[in-house]
Amino acid sequence: MFKLRPIEEQDLKWLLELHNDPEVLKNLTCSIAVSEDAHYRWWESTKHNNKEKRLIFCNDEFDRIGLTKFYSIDQENKNCVLGADIHKDFRGKGLAKPMWNQMLYYCFDELSLHRVSLTTAEYNFIAQKVYMHLGFKIEGTQRESLFRDGKFWDQICMSLTKKQWLAR
Repeated sequence: MFKLRPIEEQDLKWLLELHNDPEVLKNLTCSIAVSEDAHYRWWESTKHNNKEKRLIFCNDEFDRIGLTKFYSIDQENKNCVLGADIHKDFRGKGLAKPMWNQMLYYCFDELSLHRVSLTTAEYNFIAQKVYMHLGFKIEGTQRESLFRDGKFWDQICMSLTKKQWLAR
């Protein structure tokens, strides 16, 4: 069984390692590694921010598997932007779908949202497959908005409504 739990201080070094992993960085909008000091400042600034939430995705053994991110939480319009990263020790083990399912339950059941969205790099085919399987629909692209390995890449914009989520 899996769950989402709040970040605790003892998670911070693990989160820094996760964030600075080259595989994670290449899929983030800002691909620059962060220092430990900057990471702790980020932690302090986000702890009490109602518009953003970060939760650890873990299993029953309390193994930290990944980080889930909920940005721009808008309770008035009932939507938010999502993101997530899986630690290198757990990649390729079929855990992305359970993690995203937990995130969607959290959004639609606990936060009572109507719609969630995300962006993904056009080259991130594995993530796109997971999102499509969960019912996300492509809304458009942010053309040539990522610069990686000397080339500009599109970001694909996707969304899912509660109605779509329940219908799948």
